[in-house]
Amino acid sequence: MNEAEPSQDPDGANDGIRDITRTLKSISADMVRLVVVETRLFGHTVLAMIGLTVVIALLLVGVWVFTGAALVMALASLQAFNLTGALLTVALGHLVLAGLAFWRLRHITRDLTFRESRASVNSLLNHARSQVDATGQPPQGQ
Repeated sequence: MNEAEPSQDPDGANDGIRDITRTLKSISADMVRLVVVETRLFGHTVLAMIGLTVVIALLLVGVWVFTGAALVMALASLQAFNLTGALLTVALGHLVLAGLAFWRLRHITRDLTFRESRASVNSLLNHARSQVDATGQPPQGQ
């Protein structure tokens, strides 16, 4: 009865370790391939989105230009405006719209100053200073 139990067999233990190592290598290789495939898909999707955005922007600019031209023609046909007056009226309207858009953009960018966060940090600093002053010890940085 010199037969060794399977748990004590060094070759059996090495086979189990090799199987685990092979499995881990296989899983790691699959994960790397998956990341590469998903990265390529992401890149293709981003490029498609950028391309479609450019196409949409060009189409919208074209619509804007042709709508302005149609408005000029409509104003010129009313006999109330000559062609130059109609062009200037439409240009002034576009300038007013651009001014409103610029005003709105300036209004929106106020949120990027992080007023609440700065106020919270200032409050925290003031509280820390008052705690240091209350103990009567100077801060260690000085």
